[in-house]
Amino acid sequence: MARLFFSGLRVRLLVLVLLAVIPALGLTLYTNLEERELRKAQVQEYALRLSRIVSADHERLIEDARKLLATLARLPVLREVQRAACGALFADLLTRHSSYANLGVIGLDGNIFCSGLPMTSQVYVGDRAYFRRARETREFAIGDYQIGRITGKATLNFGHPVLDRGHVQAVLFAALDLAWLNELAPRVGLPTGSMLTVIDRNGTILSRFPDQAKWIGKSMPESLVLNAIAGQQGNGTTEGRSEDGIPRLFSFAPFGETAQSANAYVIIGIPTAVAFAGANRILVRNLVALALVAGLALAAAWAGGNLFIVRQIQALVGATKRVAGGELGVRSGLPHGQGELSQLAGAFDQMAESLERAHERRLLEEDLRRKNYQLEQQNLAIQEANRLKTEFVSMVSHELRTPLTSIQGYAELLLEDEQVAEEQRESLILVKKNADRLLTLINDLLDLSRMEAGRLDLHRTRLDLARLIPEVAGSLRPLLEAKRQRLRLDLGESLPAVWADANRITQILTNLIANAHKYTLVDGSITVAARRNDGFVRVEVSDNGIGLSPEEQAQLFTKFFRAQDRSTQAVGGTGLGLVITRLLVELHGGQITVSSAPGQGSTFSFSLPALEVAA
Repeated sequence: MARLFFSGLRVRLLVLVLLAVIPALGLTLYTNLEERELRKAQVQEYALRLSRIVSADHERLIEDARKLLATLARLPVLREVQRAACGALFADLLTRHSSYANLGVIGLDGNIFCSGLPMTSQVYVGDRAYFRRARETREFAIGDYQIGRITGKATLNFGHPVLDRGHVQAVLFAALDLAWLNELAPRVGLPTGSMLTVIDRNGTILSRFPDQAKWIGKSMPESLVLNAIAGQQGNGTTEGRSEDGIPRLFSFAPFGETAQSANAYVIIGIPTAVAFAGANRILVRNLVALALVAGLALAAAWAGGNLFIVRQIQALVGATKRVAGGELGVRSGLPHGQGELSQLAGAFDQMAESLERAHERRLLEEDLRRKNYQLEQQNLAIQEANRLKTEFVSMVSHELRTPLTSIQGYAELLLEDEQVAEEQRESLILVKKNADRLLTLINDLLDLSRMEAGRLDLHRTRLDLARLIPEVAGSLRPLLEAKRQRLRLDLGESLPAVWADANRITQILTNLIANAHKYTLVDGSITVAARRNDGFVRVEVSDNGIGLSPEEQAQLFTKFFRAQDRSTQAVGGTGLGLVITRLLVELHGGQITVSSAPGQGSTFSFSLPALEVAA
């Protein structure tokens, strides 16, 4: 079903438009991520700025505490360790310096024996870092962030030794109240729903806005922030849910010392809905604009695709179906131009035209094959008739040959009788002459019938044409002398022998020389030449007789053909001699050609394979 849905051209166009929108969507989302990262950087910078403020106030308060303790350490009342007097002094100082949670003196045994705040029992602080450092270094010492054992508040305690002649008599301490950190939130103007937390290096909350009293001295519940602080060892950001379940963007920065050994961290937690409000607003606006543009693009693709593409494709599809149905005369009807669809329409029309021509040609070919089949059947009938004719001619010729031989023999016998009257002798000569002509015709018909039927056997032997040609020429010399014709032999040196039937080659030479004799005038000349020619022996019989026209040459080797020149009408012949000559040459694997022109004589050439090739 899905494949059918996506097979439509309109759907594919819409998918392409949506694919084109995807990069814009990706760019929008990427821009939003950049905005969120920028917002994170701003929140982190906000935390850093806040940590700088805290550090500046922190350093100022530490310096004030150092000066105060250094001044108090020189007072006689403290050197003489008067418990009541020093208690009253510290109580008065606490009323004047609200930033301190308590002031007092610690004995060398670690017990507080003088305090600005009343004590209900002995308080031991010998384990505090500021006490040990002040006693050991005999200098001003800073302790850790802690929850006071007398005050119960988050404080940062300082210690200063009380010296008498270079010896430590006691340690003066001041507990800096960290309640001033609660004033940071209103001062920096945190967004609504934000949290501001200060923790020590152990994760204990020293200050938290809002709900200060609820969290002082407890471990920070947002463990993911503590993990981020431990992993990054400095300022950074992280996202997660706070203990109230609200997703927040937390940014933290150290203060007090270096990031690697910071005593405390300032942590700001801003709700992500507030922190990323601007980025989310821009994202929504961009997504709405992108959706609007995509909708317009889809509408344009639908309308434009239907107008400029789909209709033309549908026209082509309809024309294609009609052509497939056999209507080869159908055309697309679309204009031909440079556009792809126009080119496709042109190609379709050309294809349809080619198919129509091919169909017409196929019909013609089928008609031609039908007629060829009819002609083949007619040819077979003609061939059968020719076969029957050949057999009949062969049979008749054979039957006529015996009585003709008898007639010829009796005529010769009677001519030898000297008692035959002259008038009877002339009649007998005429009978013998006609009997000779008829016997020659019968012999030619018999030879032709055998060759056409493929029943003529050749008795091949090694044949020397240089010896055979003069013998044949000598046998015909009396015939040539009767017309005072000159016969010249031009035989090349070292003629190769041929593999041929001597009687049939003699018949070929006799037919060609006799033919030259017939069509050469009195006192004419005849030349017989033989040459080696590229693996063959080429024999030429040339004369300076009447010649042949091109039309006569085209029919020269046709049965019973004779030249129509008036000067040749009295020349005897059957019209079969050249036909028999051609067939005999071809049976020997050779070829025969003629070259002639009216009034310029004729040259008959035939070639026979030399014995080296024939063997």
